[in-house]
Amino acid sequence: MVRIINPAATDSGATITKFDKGYRTSMTKTAPPASRHDVNRPDLSNRALRIAVWLLAGTLLAYLVAKPALGPLWQKPGTPVMQSLAIIGSLLLLVPFLFSVGKRGGYSRVPNRLFILHIGASLVGIGSVSLHAIAQLDGPPLLMRGGLAALVLTGMVGRIYAGPVFATTFGMKAAPFSPPDAATKDQLRAIIAEKTALLTRLDPAANEALFSVTLAHLIKQPRRSIAYLRLARLEAELIRTRRSVPRLAAWWRPLHIILAWLFVGGMITHIIVVSFFAGYVAEGRLIYWWHITAW
Repeated sequence: MVRIINPAATDSGATITKFDKGYRTSMTKTAPPASRHDVNRPDLSNRALRIAVWLLAGTLLAYLVAKPALGPLWQKPGTPVMQSLAIIGSLLLLVPFLFSVGKRGGYSRVPNRLFILHIGASLVGIGSVSLHAIAQLDGPPLLMRGGLAALVLTGMVGRIYAGPVFATTFGMKAAPFSPPDAATKDQLRAIIAEKTALLTRLDPAANEALFSVTLAHLIKQPRRSIAYLRLARLEAELIRTRRSVPRLAAWWRPLHIILAWLFVGGMITHIIVVSFFAGYVAEGRLIYWWHITAW
């Protein structure tokens, strides 16, 4: 038996179970049916997202145009105004990690709200940090500005491009539904059996076809959780999950996550350096920004 899970419909629990002598479709809904309670699940349209990104770009462009006519507090990244914007923006850019914890940890019953908070806080945070950064268009922060642009781009690809690709690709490509060879079938049966046995100890109430390892599982049972993730990865490789969609749709999310962690690492490094090694940053010039030590 080979199961194929629709990557575009995992939230609704749609699975397709394939037998050697035909197909059996099993629809399992993890969410309640449509009702008046659905109004509590807000949504962010692609149109609203595009408008928000264009507003962000327009704000930054307007600042660059108006910058020569603004006062001295808007001319350097370390002035009280610009440093305050940087602090506010940095805190807002940490909000997406709350989204990740809430979603992967299973702590949010309505992930849509966290997603919208993720988007809103990210865009406002990027705007605040960018105003601070482009006050002086040189130095290492140029790399961080490029990282922010790449984060926005990969996020928009995931939201606007990847979702429709998953929806249109599923059921239309022959590769995911073509019968695997006998050896692959045996491997899949063994992996599924091992996953099922492991799940009885990891989360006995869970359905193997719909189960995903969460942060709570990793904290409580790290060895079993890592073992389950390894088996899930092997299963995905055997059924060629990523090969069923274009590369951009398949790999935007890992790239987005890597860029996010790299940016946070760079941001923390920047904060430490300008706060504790202000003398090194100033290179003999006046230290005009808030700092803790002037090494």
